Amino acid sequence: MALEFVEERTLCRGRRIELVQRIYKFDGDFMVKDVVKFGQSVAIVPVKGGRTIVLIKQFRAPIGRWVVEVPAGRIEIGEPPENAVVRELREEIGYEPKYIKKLVSIYLSPGYSDEVIHIYLAKDLKFVGSSPEKGELIEVFEIDLDKALELVLLSDIIDAKTLIALLLARDYI
Repeated sequence: MALEFVEERTLCRGRRIELVQRIYKFDGDFMVKDVVKFGQSVAIVPVKGGRTIVLIKQFRAPIGRWVVEVPAGRIEIGEPPENAVVRELREEIGYEPKYIKKLVSIYLSPGYSDEVIHIYLAKDLKFVGSSPEKGELIEVFEIDLDKALELVLLSDIIDAKTLIALLLARDYI
C-alpha cells in the first residue's frame, strides 16, 4: 500500500498563485488532486505596549468584504521569514520591531492549498511610516488584546490566522 507521486500538471498561473493537478498512485488506483500552490506567508501580532496591539481592517476581494486581521503577507522566494515580518509590518502598519518571536507555523487549508503561515509576535515597535502595496485597502487601528479577541469572536465569520495568532499571543503579552 505505497503512495507514489506520478506527476504534476500546471492548469493555470496567476500573479500570486498557481493551480496544479497532482497525480498519485495508491494501491493500483490513480488519484487526481487539484492543489493551489501559494508558498509561505507570515502573520504578526504587533504589540505597541502593555496589552495594546495593532490590527488592520482590510478589504478582501475573494470574499468581497472588510476583515479584521493581524498584519500578514507572503514571503518572497529566498526571503527569510523574519525579513518578511519586518517588511510586512513596515508596509501595512508603518512600524519596525526591535524584537520578534515565532509562535507557530500552520497550514491554513491543507485540503487544497500548500500555504504555510508562520505566526510571529513583534514588540518594541518604532513608527517609520507605512507604504502599502498598490491595491491594498487597509485601515490601521490600535486595540487592547482582550477587546481584539472579543471583536474577532463576535464577527459572523472569523479570519483563522488572526484568531490563532491572538489566542497564542495571550501567553506572551
